[in-house]
Amino acid sequence: MKTQHEILMEDPEFRRLLAIETLAAQASEAIAKLMAEQNVNKADLARRLNKSRAWVTQLLNGKANMTLHTLAEVVYALGAEVELQARPPSWKMAGKTASAGGQPAVAAQPPRRALFRPATHRKASHKP
Repeated sequence: MKTQHEILMEDPEFRRLLAIETLAAQASEAIAKLMAEQNVNKADLARRLNKSRAWVTQLLNGKANMTLHTLAEVVYALGAEVELQARPPSWKMAGKTASAGGQPAVAAQPPRRALFRPATHRKASHKP
């Protein structure tokens, strides 16, 4: 007998909506984590962005549509940069085995990197 999760994951529309909402939630969580690490509250972030505190609240709660440009702007205001990585969806990889050794293909993937990382300013090396 199939679980409710298995039944839902058979529906392509459900999987599409889940992927969209998962990414939006990850973006909001990453922003909230950056804010917490830097002890920045919503009012502080709003000032940095020249926006209202209500706008920041709506953005983080998912009530406002976060575009990639908005995401990059918010993360930049927190001294970090966005790094995206696309990979096959986990539901497609479930139960599949790698060609060598019979291990699940998911285990063969490199570990997930953070969605955001602090911005670093690289100094150009001057080689004679």
